[in-house]
Amino acid sequence: MGTEIFLISTSLFTGGAERQAIWLANSLSKSGYKVNLLILKKGDELSHLVNKDINILRFQIYSSDSRILFKYLRLARLALKTIFRIRKIINKSNAQNKVIISFMFHSYVFGYLAKFAKSNVKLVYSVRSDRLGRRTSRKSKLRHLIFKLISYKAHAILFNSISGMEAFKTELNKNLNFLYIPNGMIQINKLDNDKIANTIKDFLGHSELRYVVSARVDPLNNFSNLIEALRLLSIDKTDFRCVIFGRGIEADEIKLKIEKLNLTDKVLMLGNIKNASSYYHLFNLLIHPAFHAGFSNSVTEAIQVGLNISIGNIGDTTEIFEDSELVFESFSEYSIYESIKNFNKLNTTGRQLLIEVSQNKINNLLDNEETIKKWVKAIE
Repeated sequence: MGTEIFLISTSLFTGGAERQAIWLANSLSKSGYKVNLLILKKGDELSHLVNKDINILRFQIYSSDSRILFKYLRLARLALKTIFRIRKIINKSNAQNKVIISFMFHSYVFGYLAKFAKSNVKLVYSVRSDRLGRRTSRKSKLRHLIFKLISYKAHAILFNSISGMEAFKTELNKNLNFLYIPNGMIQINKLDNDKIANTIKDFLGHSELRYVVSARVDPLNNFSNLIEALRLLSIDKTDFRCVIFGRGIEADEIKLKIEKLNLTDKVLMLGNIKNASSYYHLFNLLIHPAFHAGFSNSVTEAIQVGLNISIGNIGDTTEIFEDSELVFESFSEYSIYESIKNFNKLNTTGRQLLIEVSQNKINNLLDNEETIKKWVKAIE
């Protein structure tokens, strides 16, 4: 019976890797494959984006127990139970070609254990960055060691950035099947005249300079230096407003910092917003302060709607912008500040020229038909 796909995603929370996993599941389903979407953790914000003919299986691996020992005992029990359930699901398949595709670190481990001792199952890892970490700027040595140990069983290891592929090649077995396949281009559906849009419009007011940030509020995304850069702009009497979409472990800390620096009239934290990119048309600059990334969804979405982008030299993304002065030299508050100032100085023609260059490059790079052809070739 052809090929059956078992795509493992850590969660269905709003996130770049999760949305790419859904895009891939939908695209493979439209291409005629039977697709199962296996969700490890609790939480569901994106299932409405999944095609109706895709089988979603939720395993609810979580614990709310505040006692550390009992929490980890429950998680270990649920994880072991999930592994046996996944193996049983795969065993029931009558497909001649069974393929596990794992997105994100926890999914890599579960994919490996689900395939273990099964010669008739292909395992494909999809790596979304140039390192494995815990939502910080640091590389996790333990995660890289585990990934190295389980990588030899992979049929293929796929990367959404060339820089990520080159970084991993230095530490993994050279005989592995490394492939570069770019992200899928996710369609943006604009939302107007709703409560969120009106909240944003009221906050932006008549400000000419309207900045947006869309990212998890955690150490990886460098929010502390971003807020300091915005403070410097405020000291300059720059007439701007900045809206932040996202939640995360640093949310309370960053909100407190905004208050302490008297930026509450300049910076609005809206928390997690579904389909945040549908509001991008209300802004004229996306700020992407992250310390590292593979290829950012928020950047490609911003380019689609005609936003300029202030960004660090991360992953493959900055190649789209060539020598643009909007690429900051380091990740300090001063470099971010200078990048935003360079945008502020541009006239309408200058801003439009940068947008056209980035749109031409992204359209050449992200061709959904070619991307799915590469995926099909990798799994067959």
